[in-house]
Amino acid sequence: MIDLFKKINEIINEYDSFIVMGHKDPDLDCLGAGLGLCEIIEHFGKNAYLFLNINHLEKYNKNINQAFEKMDKDIICVNRNTYKKVQGKTLLIIVDAHLSERLEYAKLPDIFDTIVIDHHIKNKKYIKDTRFMYIDSNLSSVSEIITYYAEYLNLKLDNVIATILLGGIEIDTNSFNLKTTSKTYEAASILMKMGADPILKQELLKETKEQYIKRANFIRNSFNINSNIAMCIINKISNSLELAETAEELLNFEGIEASFTLGKIDSDTIGVSARSIGNIDVSEIMKKMGGGGHTSNAAAQLKHKTIKEVKKEIIDLINSNKE
Repeated sequence: MIDLFKKINEIINEYDSFIVMGHKDPDLDCLGAGLGLCEIIEHFGKNAYLFLNINHLEKYNKNINQAFEKMDKDIICVNRNTYKKVQGKTLLIIVDAHLSERLEYAKLPDIFDTIVIDHHIKNKKYIKDTRFMYIDSNLSSVSEIITYYAEYLNLKLDNVIATILLGGIEIDTNSFNLKTTSKTYEAASILMKMGADPILKQELLKETKEQYIKRANFIRNSFNINSNIAMCIINKISNSLELAETAEELLNFEGIEASFTLGKIDSDTIGVSARSIGNIDVSEIMKKMGGGGHTSNAAAQLKHKTIKEVKKEIIDLINSNKE
């Protein structure tokens, strides 16, 4: 990745200010990568702004404000109402996403020069006209990339940011069970040496009793498509995070090698989250449905379709792959 880091260094030196933005409903990988990159950019003596709605973020993780309060670094956040205050020649850096529809604010790539750093399989709807795009779907997370970038610069990150990065790696690897290599463990070791706090990490990874019971109720209504593939249908308005967590939970059951969770994420959109332990390529199925992702972690969003129609489409694709 040294060539990547040299390229990013060159680009950073050309701009005065930077806006770092991730996807909607940011998880710890997206958030950690954004925070880490902001701190790295400040190391260059530049202005860095994280595009983030702090008030909305607490809906994702109730302990995140606790983490922000413990942070020694003063990370400045902007949103769609305040980004215009950023002055000077500005570059937008997108992390953990490469589709406009997944971004916190889809219009920003049309306003600023843009680079993309991601670890999801490249979708044909990727953001066009970027200054630079780096996507490596073999890596566990963008947090892993940013960790090695900080090490390359010999930069010790704020211990809270290091903790969030470590949580991001753990989330995206399903506790180091998926997409994990020796480099992933090395990245975790680097973050621990930087001062990542395992107790704070546990707090960030915790869920409420209500969340657990809610997901358990979803799981109760799941069923097997065949002997090694499970499906769960959420018959209510949900969100991408709930779909993902339920799909991951299904993989914990004996004999299950892949799982699909689907439900409405708004009145006109069906979301699908697919997970695999690695033997079944769920990204191929999601690609055929207009989505994408990794072999073991993929998703799709379908408009103007019913849950019944999406369910049938997934089952038909699974059955056709067996033929």
